[in-house]
Amino acid sequence: MTTIERPARAPESPGARYWHRSLHDYATLIGQGPGGREGGPKEPERFTRFGALPRYPLPPPPSELGALSRAFGDGTDGPPPLSAPTAAFHSALLHYTCGVLRTEFGPTARWPYHRAAPSARCFAPVETYLWTPGHEELPAGVYAYDPAHHTLVLLRAGDFRALLGAALGADLGDAVGVLLLSTVFWRTAFRYGAYAYRLCAQETGLVAGNALMVAGALGARGHLHHQFLDGVLEQLMGVARPDESVAAVVALYGGDVSRPILRSTVRHTEAELSAGIGGVGRPAPAATGIRSLTELVEVDSAARVTDTASFARLPHQAPSPMETGPGELAHCLRQRTSGAPAFHPKRRPVPLETILGTVRPAFAPFMSDAVPHGSAPPVTAHLWAVDVTGAEGGVYEVTPQGLRYVGPARAADLGLEAANINYPTVNAVVFLSVPAREGQVAFGDRGFRVLHHEAGAVAQRMCVLSAMTGLAARIHNGYAAGTLAGALQLPPGHEPVFQIALATPGADERYLMPLPTPWKAVPAA
Repeated sequence: MTTIERPARAPESPGARYWHRSLHDYATLIGQGPGGREGGPKEPERFTRFGALPRYPLPPPPSELGALSRAFGDGTDGPPPLSAPTAAFHSALLHYTCGVLRTEFGPTARWPYHRAAPSARCFAPVETYLWTPGHEELPAGVYAYDPAHHTLVLLRAGDFRALLGAALGADLGDAVGVLLLSTVFWRTAFRYGAYAYRLCAQETGLVAGNALMVAGALGARGHLHHQFLDGVLEQLMGVARPDESVAAVVALYGGDVSRPILRSTVRHTEAELSAGIGGVGRPAPAATGIRSLTELVEVDSAARVTDTASFARLPHQAPSPMETGPGELAHCLRQRTSGAPAFHPKRRPVPLETILGTVRPAFAPFMSDAVPHGSAPPVTAHLWAVDVTGAEGGVYEVTPQGLRYVGPARAADLGLEAANINYPTVNAVVFLSVPAREGQVAFGDRGFRVLHHEAGAVAQRMCVLSAMTGLAARIHNGYAAGTLAGALQLPPGHEPVFQIALATPGADERYLMPLPTPWKAVPAA
């Protein structure tokens, strides 16, 4: 197998340099900074404290959300389009987007809180906020979601529709709400150093993709925004940088699911919109070592946008026709698993149709400001068939026309370095790649996180679809990117950003207990 040669000297742009470092020199990023031992006294809390701010407990979430087809944009099967938000809508949306779905017990249990989307060591650095126009039980305003207590915490009361629309460059006239996703870097960085920026970007994409699916199942259309005026949203939410950074936004609309979302043509700047917002009475974040991770802070700062005139898009990519299976979304989210920490799957041949049913529907178009309306996501999939009935062992590119055989391969040929995955017993491994160079040109130093978010949304769909067929989906970044890019025959400027092993779960020494639904959350003290 051929290894793609990379320049010895890293580019000068912080974003371009981080592309190179996080994929081709990532070992030197891990462990940078004054982080403590995992499980030790310096490990940060997994949940944010909001002090004495007003709280609005949500009703118990439902046990079902509806058909997977609805979650993937098919408006023919499910509830009517949402016309206005309700407490029940908020409860289901937030619980199944980023809530705690399982708890872990047993003598080796280290990661007790399992969210709806995969998270590296269950650190859960992604926080979720909500702007809502309000309803009978909830005043209009900006809220933080407290998943530990299934509660909304009021940060700022009022209708901020116009301000949010201006900061997003979007027409929010018929929006029924807006989800704002931030990353608390130190939750992951205390263990992974500056490499945490990549892990947080991946996880933000996973959570954003989950939000799009859950909103769709509930009758709302989600529009993923990667581009916005960072400083305006940070002030509105009371976010303190560099400890926490707004990463992505999902605007929620009712009405016809096929109608494109309107973009605003009026230019706005951060300086113009930030004036007069004022502060939020949030407790100050605990002291961390995040400022010592200069490479992480530098690339996050370089990715900021201060003028909506800089918003960009990648070219349109034609989608391919595909259908989802008959699964129910809430059930699949509860069943979704990454497998045991030592991923030693059970040997079981799986038909090619099952693997393709997990991969191909994940590329259904979703609304995103990174691509034109109706475009497929800017992500390419390759499949390494290990034990797949109906497919010769080897690597394939997944195309709209079918599978294109690339050639035979072993784990060493692909540069796979995940010591805790037993590759001989997996059924298949999916690799997701993105046009890194093109994204860097279009979005500048924001391109790294834009393309990781897009790939993350696709990856989360695969994780959910895998649960429908009883497969585990294990995301792992252990691979030599240059070797893998050569083996997959990626075009110049494309980079592999996700490795997802698909297999039947094997023995697990932990006991994972699903939280019953509907359930009643314990009020915060």
